[in-house]
Amino acid sequence: MAAPVHIGLVGDGAQIAADFYRFSRRETVGPGQIETGAVGTFSTLGELADGILASTEPQHVVVNHGSPTQGLLIRFATGSPHNATGLMVHALADLVKALAQGTLPAFDPRVADAASKMGVDPLAAIALVGKFLQLRQQSRVVHFRGCNLGRDATMLNGYKLLFNASLITAPTCRMFYIRARPRRTPAGTSIAQLGGRAPTTANTRRRVFQASDGSAGPLLVDVRDIDGHTRVESPLSQLDTPQQAPRWGELLTGRWTNTAEASFVLPVLWDNAESSYHCPLEDGYRQRLSFT
Repeated sequence: MAAPVHIGLVGDGAQIAADFYRFSRRETVGPGQIETGAVGTFSTLGELADGILASTEPQHVVVNHGSPTQGLLIRFATGSPHNATGLMVHALADLVKALAQGTLPAFDPRVADAASKMGVDPLAAIALVGKFLQLRQQSRVVHFRGCNLGRDATMLNGYKLLFNASLITAPTCRMFYIRARPRRTPAGTSIAQLGGRAPTTANTRRRVFQASDGSAGPLLVDVRDIDGHTRVESPLSQLDTPQQAPRWGELLTGRWTNTAEASFVLPVLWDNAESSYHCPLEDGYRQRLSFT
């Protein structure tokens, strides 16, 4: 079984995340990893529900921007101007419960209130609630992957109720997918020397990796936090033999199948107070995943 991956409106990062799941096909979950499968996209909460309903797989991965106070940042439905879904998860879960019990007429004041807060008409609100009612036919595990989505346990539990999930996992800190394209180390300079220097770009975290099995030379990867929110990049990555990049993709993520290009995609987690970052096979990465 392979968990479908659903990617939301994450700008330029959407293709980077899609390439990660295309060539790694792994997702770190606690002490282990699961296999991932088909990659799809969604632009509203309703479309996410549709994507999950289209599969009988027991586990799903959802990639989207997140907020510690507003949750999954995606519009509720087509035409909705609002995207703070975390503020509505408990209300929506209550409406799903009422609809399941047959006690939710379209003129119910709770529907009107929810519709107003989501910026949709009552019929659209009922339609959205109906999709989540259908999710009650099968319990699933949902892995949210986006900044800070696991920080608020109460909010995360609301998503668990809404999605009828047996388990929800999510990071408690910042999360990004970084494309690393290592360049050859300049003549007369070593990776060790570069690693001992401060990055030349602001708000940049630098790490040097060593392959314990000797299958690749040392790798340096900088990660720059551009705006403190959604924009990041890897302004510098160095490798004596850039052709070894796919091997480093495997060493750092568990699998990397694209050997045609000297690049790979690396998911990273970090707290803003940290000067470094964490990669999928490291304890620091797993410790920053919340389980509800």
